[in-house]
Amino acid sequence: MAVFGSPVARGDDAERAVRAALAIPRIIEQLNASSPHPDLEIHMAVNTGEAVVTIDPGSPDGDLLVAGDVVNTASRLQGAAPPGRVLIGEETFRATRRVIRSEPVPAVAAKGKREPIPAWVAIEALVPLAVRPAQMPFVGRDGESGLVRDIWSRAVAERRPHLVTILGEAGIGKTRLAEEFSFDVKETGGQAFHVRELPYEQSSGYETFVQLVHEVAGIFESDPNPVAMAKLEASLDHLGLADPALVQLLSVFARTPEAVADDRRSLFEAARRYVEALASTTGTLIVFEDVHWAHPSTLDLITSLAGRARDAPIVFLALARPELLDLRPAWGGGLSSSTTMRLEPLPAASAHWLAAGLVGEEPEIAQRIELAASGNPLFIEEMAAWMLERDGTDDELPTTVRAMIAARLDALPREERDVVFDASVVGKVFWAGPLASLRPDQGDLDEILGSLERRDLIRMERASAVEGDREYTFRHMLIRDVAYATIPRRARRERHEAVARYVEEAAPDTAAVAAILAYHWREAGDPERAVTYLLVAAERAEQAWAYPEAVALYEDALGLIPRDDDRRRSIGLRRTVAGIRHEHTVMEEEQLKRLAADGSA
Repeated sequence: MAVFGSPVARGDDAERAVRAALAIPRIIEQLNASSPHPDLEIHMAVNTGEAVVTIDPGSPDGDLLVAGDVVNTASRLQGAAPPGRVLIGEETFRATRRVIRSEPVPAVAAKGKREPIPAWVAIEALVPLAVRPAQMPFVGRDGESGLVRDIWSRAVAERRPHLVTILGEAGIGKTRLAEEFSFDVKETGGQAFHVRELPYEQSSGYETFVQLVHEVAGIFESDPNPVAMAKLEASLDHLGLADPALVQLLSVFARTPEAVADDRRSLFEAARRYVEALASTTGTLIVFEDVHWAHPSTLDLITSLAGRARDAPIVFLALARPELLDLRPAWGGGLSSSTTMRLEPLPAASAHWLAAGLVGEEPEIAQRIELAASGNPLFIEEMAAWMLERDGTDDELPTTVRAMIAARLDALPREERDVVFDASVVGKVFWAGPLASLRPDQGDLDEILGSLERRDLIRMERASAVEGDREYTFRHMLIRDVAYATIPRRARRERHEAVARYVEEAAPDTAAVAAILAYHWREAGDPERAVTYLLVAAERAEQAWAYPEAVALYEDALGLIPRDDDRRRSIGLRRTVAGIRHEHTVMEEEQLKRLAADGSA
């Protein structure tokens, strides 16, 4: 017996187990071909589920003792397997159906089982192990995909940047469209970068561009400042941007404490030269996700890059909910190369085809899912998973995705549900380290995270912003929101305090994450600590000429300070000065635009 997923769980344990089993018959054939007694037969089965696992502490190899129904069922399936074939159980089939081709076989009658065991025979792998296929087929988006590809072709051929904005409600498929397009870009020799905006209260400005600079330079959030600066200088030297003045400006985006920009115009000019150098040798795609959460300064920077970059085959792809147009009604309107499209719900035929493909031969259930999901791909997938996990026995389908997600969370084992709650406090993006600090000696965190990943509630990222720690994201913000709202207020405060203390201890420079610390201390019910970090974040925003963000941070601080507190006057004055500086900056930029227009005329 071979055990996958213990003592360390991974997201692809079932897949690796089936792949290993499929490789064994070929080895048996080779043995029989070279043996004087070619009569060796092997019967194999793979089953997936929860088990009681103990490790013998006295064994130098850490021998595993595994017991439970999952083992007994595997044994029954193995006994029914034909020679040289691999039978798999229902959970294994569900976990591998997108990467392993399997065919159903008659259910296996087994001793001790009231009902026959559903079974499939694994035939072959559909994709290489390293390839992670999408969770759902990509359907109903031919028109949108074709438009984006046409824009890309023109941008590369003419070496002229273009801003593409895709608007759509949560779960409508913005990220999936970007992933498919990104795959095409890389397949044709281009390069693609994906950065995402954090919720407003967890960022102090320029979040996405900071992530871009960090990814290109290989900078981790946990890097000490001298290490981060050395990585930045090496990266800029590689890009041909080893100008000391430019290095100093771009260090603002590396978030080193000594980084200060003389004015916003110089900072944006440095960013323009950076992306031009990044795209100097090949077509480049930069995807900005969740732009509806971006600070005004980040929105200004994106439009500045799209409007001012020259001689660069680059496409800026901004993904946002429609609320972006509430913040910027004229978003992209002043640019000569800008396209905005709204991603609508899937057409009825595509939605029905998708639902039917997910639930199999259950047309009635597929139709109910199609009607309830209203063409939203995420809702279709979530509702299908909800039904499949209950074997289609529930008479009522949740009418809202929030109720459906809550039902899925309620059905989780207690330890897994607690980890989801803890992770929701950290945010949509979270790391294993803070979770471990929240739940000492409460089970195997790796195993629980692996199970949550198999359930497709969370996903482990390929790269992490914290060196030596694994980074995860909730598969959708709604999952995080529902989990967070479920936590009682008192428990929520305790978790926020634990996260804040962990970040303070782990971060080499707390000023770089001041906005995040302010958020957690505020939610922990400690306004004094929150105000301290809000002021630090506001000062750093001013240093980066992100004056609207500084004003908002000062206002947040004022909102936490009692009316009779003497600090209100000085903080109010700093807020006013930041607002005046922002107005002057905007006036100067408008004057420069008019002068440029007069000169061209």
